[in-house]
Amino acid sequence: MTIVTQENDLINFNAIKFISTYAAHVGTADDEVEVYVLFAFDLNADFPISNEADEELQSRALQLGVFTSEDECNNVISSLLSAIKADLKVFVIPQPSESGGDK
Repeated sequence: MTIVTQENDLINFNAIKFISTYAAHVGTADDEVEVYVLFAFDLNADFPISNEADEELQSRALQLGVFTSEDECNNVISSLLSAIKADLKVFVIPQPSESGGDK
């Protein structure tokens, strides 16, 4: 399967070691927003094993998408799992919704 990121990069799913989410705060102290980032980690990368490794891991991660709510990010993960189960050839990471996916 090929995963098309929000930035239109093509990622070979077979070369991914794992996919994970990361919550981050962006913006200034007066205008801070929490976002949820979906990362893929390259199968060939040598990952350190320690709690201090967060920044190191992020620097070597492939960013699949950024979402404005945890629900929206989880929905994309669920859709990706369905695509894997259905053996689809291509999965496109959707752009974030303006509402953040909360209902």
